Amino acid sequence: MANGKDAFSYALSRFIFSSIEFFNEEIKSYWGNIIPDLDKIPTDTEINNPAQRVKLVFGNKNFSSEEKAPKVVIINEPISFKHSAKIILEASSGEDCARLLAISHTIAQRFALPIYLIISAECLNEKLNFHPEHIPFPPKYIIREQSWKPDKIYPNHPALSFKRINYGSNKGPRDKAKILIISHGKYSLFVNNLIKGSKHKIRHLEIQTLRPFSKEILNQAMTSVQKTISINETYAWITENESIDSLSLNELNDLIN
Repeated sequence: MANGKDAFSYALSRFIFSSIEFFNEEIKSYWGNIIPDLDKIPTDTEINNPAQRVKLVFGNKNFSSEEKAPKVVIINEPISFKHSAKIILEASSGEDCARLLAISHTIAQRFALPIYLIISAECLNEKLNFHPEHIPFPPKYIIREQSWKPDKIYPNHPALSFKRINYGSNKGPRDKAKILIISHGKYSLFVNNLIKGSKHKIRHLEIQTLRPFSKEILNQAMTSVQKTISINETYAWITENESIDSLSLNELNDLIN
């Protein structure tokens, strides 16, 4: 069965970048082993509109760019919430490896900024629910007006707010839940495995946009919930909230099982 690596490779073949760069030789070797044909991905250096020229950069958690230009920076491990990036996305499934790459390409153009996309080994190895070519991508973003200016960043911007909410089996937003669990990235994979066998009514919010963080999404998910818990790794990204408890994955497992 196909996995996140296949999804990521498929998305790379669908979106044209102006160049592909690597932070260092170690990173180049790392991604070369994952995507063997990475050096064969076509690029287009003749794109006329500067706003359409999106660079693809493979970096690590220490990479940072102050250049205000369309750029998708792929990071292979979690980064600190103190990172200077203004827009940070993190995949939380195999499908996200492709879907969020497509989204990152689009929002890099809309905001003319580096978009940091974290794709962990866990997500790259996660099995897909369907074939890579069936993963829905957003329409390609084409800037036609010469007077175009980049969008402004704000937390609830529809082009930046991505999440996944599991309300429980046959449950929806209006159904009450005993516990809401908030997680992000590869940690969401671990949480999903923990809650599979739980008898509690659990709602799970998987955050995919770490910055800018939308309080509106958080408040919506907390509606009709008795108790809200964030895993420690995600809590650092959430603005302090007295209604949210922070637990380790082991503590969470003890609580719900």
